[in-house]
Amino acid sequence: MTIRSLFDPSKDIYRTIEKVITYGASQEGRLKAEISEYVVTESIEEQFRKLLDRMQLAMESGGENEVGVWVSGFYGSGKSSFTKYLGLAFDDQRTIDGTPFIKYLQDRLHKPQTKALLSTVAQRFPAAVVMLDLASEMLAGATMEDVSTVLYFKVLQWAGYSRNLKVAAFERMVEKDGRTPELHERIAQALPGATWARVQNNPLAIDGLIPKIAHEMYPALFPEAKSFSSSTEGFFQFEDQRVQEMIDIVREKSGKQNIIFIVDEVGQYVASRDNLILNLDGLAKNLKRLGDGKAWIISTAQQTLTEDDPRAALNSDKLYKLKDRFPIQIDLESSDIKEICYRRLLGKSPAGETELGKLFDAHGQALRHNTKLQDAKYYDADFSKESFTNLYPFLPAHFDILLHLLGALAKSTGGIGLRSAIKVIQDVLKGEGGSKAMADQPVGWLATTVTLYDELEKDIRRAFTSIHQAVGKVQIRFPDSQLHQDIAKSVAVLQILGNLPVSVQNVASLMHPSITAASQLDTVKKAVEEMLNDVHVPLGEKDGNLVFLSEKLRDIEQERGAIALRTVDVKRIFNDALRESFDPLPRVSLHGTMAVATGLKVQAGSAITSLAGDQSTIQTIVELVPASDYDTAKNRMLDDSRSRAGRNVIGLLARANSELDDLANEIYRCQRIAELHRNEPDQEVKDYCTGQLDRAAKLATQLQSKIKQTLQAGSFVFRGQATAVSALDADLLEAAKKLLSDVADQVFDRYVEAPVRAGTDTAEKFLKVANPAAISSALDPLGLVQTVAGRASFKTDHKAMISIRDYIDKRGTVDGKRLLDDFSNDPFGWSPDTTRYIVAAMLMAGEIKLKVSGREVTAAGQQAIDALKTNNSFKQIGVALRDERPSIETLGRAAERLTELVGDMVIPLEQEISKAAAKHFPRFQHDYGSLAEKLSGLGLAGSDRIRTLNQDIADVLFTDASDAPQRLGAETSAIYDNLKWALEVKRVLDNGLDATLRDLQAHRRDIEALPDTGVPGELRRELSEDLGTLSERLGKEDFYKHTADFNSQLTHLKGRVRDAVITLSEQQKLRLKEGVEDLQRIPEWEELTQEERGNAVNRLDGLALAATQDLAGLKKLLARDYDINSTLEDLKRSIQRQGQERLRQRMEEERAKTGEKGPAKLSKSIAVPTKMTSAADIDSLIQQLHEIKAQIGLYAEIEVTFSVGKGGDQ
Repeated sequence: MTIRSLFDPSKDIYRTIEKVITYGASQEGRLKAEISEYVVTESIEEQFRKLLDRMQLAMESGGENEVGVWVSGFYGSGKSSFTKYLGLAFDDQRTIDGTPFIKYLQDRLHKPQTKALLSTVAQRFPAAVVMLDLASEMLAGATMEDVSTVLYFKVLQWAGYSRNLKVAAFERMVEKDGRTPELHERIAQALPGATWARVQNNPLAIDGLIPKIAHEMYPALFPEAKSFSSSTEGFFQFEDQRVQEMIDIVREKSGKQNIIFIVDEVGQYVASRDNLILNLDGLAKNLKRLGDGKAWIISTAQQTLTEDDPRAALNSDKLYKLKDRFPIQIDLESSDIKEICYRRLLGKSPAGETELGKLFDAHGQALRHNTKLQDAKYYDADFSKESFTNLYPFLPAHFDILLHLLGALAKSTGGIGLRSAIKVIQDVLKGEGGSKAMADQPVGWLATTVTLYDELEKDIRRAFTSIHQAVGKVQIRFPDSQLHQDIAKSVAVLQILGNLPVSVQNVASLMHPSITAASQLDTVKKAVEEMLNDVHVPLGEKDGNLVFLSEKLRDIEQERGAIALRTVDVKRIFNDALRESFDPLPRVSLHGTMAVATGLKVQAGSAITSLAGDQSTIQTIVELVPASDYDTAKNRMLDDSRSRAGRNVIGLLARANSELDDLANEIYRCQRIAELHRNEPDQEVKDYCTGQLDRAAKLATQLQSKIKQTLQAGSFVFRGQATAVSALDADLLEAAKKLLSDVADQVFDRYVEAPVRAGTDTAEKFLKVANPAAISSALDPLGLVQTVAGRASFKTDHKAMISIRDYIDKRGTVDGKRLLDDFSNDPFGWSPDTTRYIVAAMLMAGEIKLKVSGREVTAAGQQAIDALKTNNSFKQIGVALRDERPSIETLGRAAERLTELVGDMVIPLEQEISKAAAKHFPRFQHDYGSLAEKLSGLGLAGSDRIRTLNQDIADVLFTDASDAPQRLGAETSAIYDNLKWALEVKRVLDNGLDATLRDLQAHRRDIEALPDTGVPGELRRELSEDLGTLSERLGKEDFYKHTADFNSQLTHLKGRVRDAVITLSEQQKLRLKEGVEDLQRIPEWEELTQEERGNAVNRLDGLALAATQDLAGLKKLLARDYDINSTLEDLKRSIQRQGQERLRQRMEEERAKTGEKGPAKLSKSIAVPTKMTSAADIDSLIQQLHEIKAQIGLYAEIEVTFSVGKGGDQ
C-alpha cells in the first residue's frame, strides 16, 4: 500500500500548480487556474476583512488617512497571491470569461459578510492597480535603484510608455506638450512603415533614431543628438514632484481617482540599506500626503515591522523603522501554509484517514518522542492525531523548516528560480526535484530534512556553495553509507536555517524515516563521531553545534583539540564556576537585625583557596574527594570541626565527578583557542572565536549546574555533626541558608545580649542628652536607662554591660579598637556602633572611665562625646573600670560648694556635678585668667595662687570636669578655697580697691624716691613708718580685708604731701627774694645799667611757681628748686663778667689818658673762719674768690693771702 492511495482521489497531486504566483501573469486562462487553486483560510479571510475595513474608511473620508499596508509572511507563504487577487478585485475592467474577477475571489471566501464587504468597497471605489514585483523587475537603462524610481518606471510602463526610463520620460514630455502626432509622423518619415509602438523599446532605435528625433524636436534641451543619452535633466526630480506625477499619470490613463500600488518583496529588496529604507519611507509619506486617502501602497515582505521578529535574520534588522509609514499590518501565519497544503494537496480519503489513525494510535506516542526537537523556539514539533493525519507524510515541523529554508534561500538568491512552499510539497510527492517520489513509497514512510535537501539541492548549490560542497565531500568519503550522507544533508539544512540547534538529537529527530521505526539517536551519534574524527570530512563543532567548517577553521579545530591543559587555568575555571554556584553567598538574619553571611573556600589536598567573603566569620569550605575516599574524608572533617580552629567552619564534602573536569577542560580549550586567534583579520575566524567564547559561557553555566548537582549529593559538617544536603532542601543554596541559620545561632550565641543595630550617631546623641530621664527608646534600643518616678537610673546588671565589664576586668585598660574588634567577632557579633552606645551608657552610669591623651575622663562631656563619636575616634581611646566612685558625703559637699560658687542649684550626682562644673568653669577661667598679672602689677600677694587656680581649672576642664566631684568634695578642697578667695579678691578690686591701691602704690613709690634733704627729706622721714606698714599689708593674701584702712592711709598720705607742697612753695618764694639781694651785693652790680639790673631781677621773679598741692606739684617744686639755684649762679657769673669787663675798659681808658702803667701785681688777703657751719659761710668764701678772679685780666700777677681764725694765722 503506497502513500498515493491515502489521498483524496479528487485532489490530483499531478495537476499543474504554478511554481510561484507572479504579478506579470495576467492571461485569463492562467488567472482562472490560479484563482481556482487559491485557498482562503479562516485567518487569511480575517486579514482580508481587516484590510477592506481600513480602505473603506480612508477612501470615504479622504484627507491624510493611513494608506500604507505591510503584508508579511515567509517566502512562498501566499503574500503575492493575497495582494495580487486583492488588487485585481478592485480593477473593474478585469474579467475571466466575461465575469468580473471579483466574483471569482468572492467564491474563494467563506463568510457572507466578507464577500459583501469586498463587493461594496471595490464597486464604490474602483481603483487603478499598479503591481510591481521588485524581485523580478529589471531596470532597462535606469541608474537609480531606490523603490520610488523603480515604481515610477513601472507606472510609465503600465501607462504604455517605453520600458526605457529616459525614453518614457521623453514620451511623457512630448505628450504634455501635445506633440505626440508630430512624434509619430517623424518616426514614420524616418522609418517608412514603422510605428512608435515598434521602436519605443527597440535598443537600436533608443541609441540611434530616438536621440536624433529628440534633438530635432527640443534643440534647446538636447543641443545635439548625443545629448539625449547623457542628459539627466527632466528625469531626476524632487521626490514629491515625482510621486505627484505618478498619481497624475495613473489617474489620467485610468480615469480613476483611487490608486493601489502593490510592491512585492520590498523587504528583501531594501534589506538593511539605510538609503533605500529612507526612500521607501518618503514614498509612503508622500502618497499619504498627496493622494488624499485614495492612493494606497501595499508592500509585501518576509518579516513583520517589529524589532524582535526572528525573520529579520533572513532579511533586515532595520525594517522596523518603517512601522509608522505602514501602520496597517497583515501577517500571514505559517499555520496557513499547512492548512493550504492540506486542502490543496494532502487531503486524505476516508479510508486513508482510518488507516493513518490506526498507525497513530499504535505508534503516535513513540513517534512524538523520536521526532522531538531541542530548543525549537520557532518550530512546531508537537502534533495531534488530526494534524498528523492531515499533513502526512510530512510532520508539522517540516513546514516551518521549509518556510525558513525558502526564506534563507530567497535572501541569498533574491528569490530568482525559487518555488512556493506548496509547489515544493507537490514536487516532493511527485519526485520531480531530485527527491524520491514520496507518493510511491509504502505507507509509514516520513518526509525528512533529507527529503527537503534533495528537493532543493539545486537552490542550495546556488545559494550556499560551501555547504553544498561539504555535503559532496561526505558523499565522496562515505560513498556506500546512506546514513552518513543523510546526516550531512540534515546538518546542511539546519546550518542554513541558523535558528535551530544543529545537535545530534535534532539531526536524528529530523531524519526519522518512518512511523514505526525505532529511535536512530545512537546510530546517528556514532556516525557523527566517525565524521568528526575523520580529517577528510569538514564537519566540526562550534558553540556546541555541528557545523561544516572551512579548511581554515578545520585547522584551527585540530589545533584546539591538541591544546595542552594547564592545571592552574583549569582549576581557576572550576573555582570561578564554584563561586558562581554560590552567588549570592548564603546569608541569614539573626533577630532581624544582624546579617550573617558565609564566606566560600575550596580545599584540594591540604591547599585551601578563598573564593569569596574571606572577611566573614563563618566560612564554608568545599572539598571534593574520590568516592572511595569519601568516608575517610568525612571522619577527618568531623574531627577538624570539633577543634578550636574549625569551630566556625562549615565543611561541604562531596564525591568528585569526572564530568566536572571534562567541562572545565573544554571551557579552557574554548577560551584558549579564542585567545590565540582573536586578532586575526579573517571575519570567519573572528566569528569562530566569538562562538568559542559563547560556547565557553554556556559550558560554564552547565558546569555550575553540574557542581550544584554534585554538591547536592554531599554532606555539610559543622561542630561534629554531619547533615546530608538533600535532607535540608532540594536546592543547594536554600539548603546552605537553612544550615547557616542554625550555625549563625551557635557561632554568635551571645548576640542575643545586644540584638540591635544602633545608629552611627547613637552614642553621640546619648551622651548629649542633659537629663538621662529624657533619653528616648530610639537612643536607647536596649533599654539601658530606666526611669522611676521621673528619676533615671542605669541597668548596670544588663547582660551587655556585664559582658563588657567582665572583658575589661580581665584585661585592665583596653584600647577602643580592640574592644570594637573583639565584640564584633563571635560569639557577640555586635556592630561597632552598638558597642560604642553600650560604652557610652556605662560611662554615664559611672561604670568605666576613658583615658584620653593620658588623662582620665569620667564625665559625659565634650571629651567623651568626641572620643565616642565615631568608630575611628574611639579606636584611639583607652577604656578601664572605675577604681572607686565619690562617696555620698563627697558628692554632697561638692554639690553644696559648687552651688555656692555658681549661684545655681546643683544636684549631688556625679554626672550633674561634672556637667555643672564643665558649664561654669570656663567662666572662672575667663574671669581669673588675667588676675595674676593684675595682682603682680599692683604689687599684691597671691599671683602664684591665682596661677595655680587657673591650672587647676584647666585640668578639670580637660577631662570635661570628670574629677570635679572629687576635687570640690574633698574635706579640704584647694580648688574650692582658691575659687572663693579669687572671687572675693576680684569683687573688692572691681569695687574700687583696684584704683585705691594703684594710687597708694604710686604715692609710695614717689615718696620713697624723694631727696633726703629739706622739705622732701622731712616728708620721707615722717611717712617712712606708714609706708612700711602699707608694704607689709600688700604683701599678705588677705589684703582685700583692709580696704577701709587703705582708703584712710591714702587720704593721710595726700594730706602730708599737700603740707609739704605749701612749705616748699613758701621757701622758694623766700629764696627768690634773697636771690635778688645776693645779686645786688655783687661788687660788679654797680657796673650794670638800670635796664640790665631790671632784666636780671625779672628773670629770677619769673621762676616763681604756683604748684598743685599733690605729688605732681611736689615734683614740680623740686624740679624748680634746681632751676632757681642754677639760674641764680648763672646771673651772678654774668654780672661779674660783665662788670669786670667794663671796669677793665675804664681803667685802660684812664691809663691811656694819663700815660700811666697799671700795677703789675694785685695782692689780696682773705679771712677764712676756722670753722664753717653753714652754706652761707661757704658762699661768702666763694664770693670773695669770684671777686679776685674777675680782676685777673687786669694784672700780670696776683697774690692771695688766706688768714685763718680769729688770730689771723696766714
